[in-house]
Amino acid sequence: MSKPSPFTVAISDETLSGIYERVASYRWHEMPDIEDGQDRWAYGTDMTYLKELCAYWVKDYDWRRGEALLNRFSHYHAPVDGTDIHYILEPGSGDDPRPLIITHGWPGSVFEFAGVIEQLAHPERFGGRAEDGLTVVAPSLPGYGFSAKPPRPVGPRHTAQLWDKLMREALEFDRYTAQGGDWGSIVSSWLGYEHDPEHGGGCEAIHLNMYSLRPHGVSPETDEERQWAEKAALTLQMEGAYLQLQMTKPQTLSYGMMDSPVGVAAWIIEKFNTWSDTRGDDGKSFIENAYSKDALLDNIMVYLVTETFNTATWFYRGMMEEGGVTMADGQRVTVPTGVAYFPYEFITFPPRRMMEAGYNITRWTEFDRGGHFAAMETGSLFAGDVLAFARELS
Repeated sequence: MSKPSPFTVAISDETLSGIYERVASYRWHEMPDIEDGQDRWAYGTDMTYLKELCAYWVKDYDWRRGEALLNRFSHYHAPVDGTDIHYILEPGSGDDPRPLIITHGWPGSVFEFAGVIEQLAHPERFGGRAEDGLTVVAPSLPGYGFSAKPPRPVGPRHTAQLWDKLMREALEFDRYTAQGGDWGSIVSSWLGYEHDPEHGGGCEAIHLNMYSLRPHGVSPETDEERQWAEKAALTLQMEGAYLQLQMTKPQTLSYGMMDSPVGVAAWIIEKFNTWSDTRGDDGKSFIENAYSKDALLDNIMVYLVTETFNTATWFYRGMMEEGGVTMADGQRVTVPTGVAYFPYEFITFPPRRMMEAGYNITRWTEFDRGGHFAAMETGSLFAGDVLAFARELS
């Protein structure tokens, strides 16, 4: 395997100006009337907010600030089984830091972790102990951001195979821990399921903040479990249209999105609004209670400057072609598993009995705030739980 090569995020002025020009020239249309007190996002992305975001995007947003935020860390590319994988590498403090591979999801990016990498790697800078520091590896999924675009869809199971080779062969870590939410939770679960030391891999523990692989044949038995299943089914019905489209016909979606920065922004921020804990101190929900405009646009811009909206959605089709997310009959993840349960996660964990049927749960933490994009939303809460889980493993 070829050695990793250093990489710096540096987007051309021409690329940036082309994006800003398309945002500025967008031809706005209509939106249903919303009565006072009703949810302005009920029909999809609120046009009033999107117009405000786009005005800021054109007049005040600075990609170079976001680029500098990423370039505070060391970036690399490494060829793994013919796929050029981008990753951030931040060596941890202490004498023998545990390697941690932390994986983003859709519609996220490595920007999800920009605010927690330093705390994970150097907890002594935040009131913790240097010896708890983790060596953080934060890759971009295949077809996302600064990783190469695959020639056809790949999914989380194949990606777990790439990650194990990245960690053990390219980076020469014999053992490591995996963390993730969204796709990252599924990739991390496949790592714990198929790439643990018992199966010849290097993943010795996983930490999840979203429910992912399902144990075969485990059904609700108690009232609590049946209520969870009913709520999960309703959530999938109300929120699952994007999933069905991207899992079956992602290429059709691409023709509208690849030429429309405003379309990409609308598609993505609707998820950030709906899947996040946007409660304010006044009891009202507003997306900027969870994220600044800069944070939202930094993440959106990754898809635009790399032209990867299309290949990122292929990941859903890849999952379907891989066979889904169900474990084999009688099998489970046997490595130690930490669960971080954030209340506004839209794909909620089932009651603990059902989780333990599929995972070796050694840590279960329930928080009173936070949602799907936990690292971005909660920062130190998220990082603290990952560090505590790693400390317990030691």
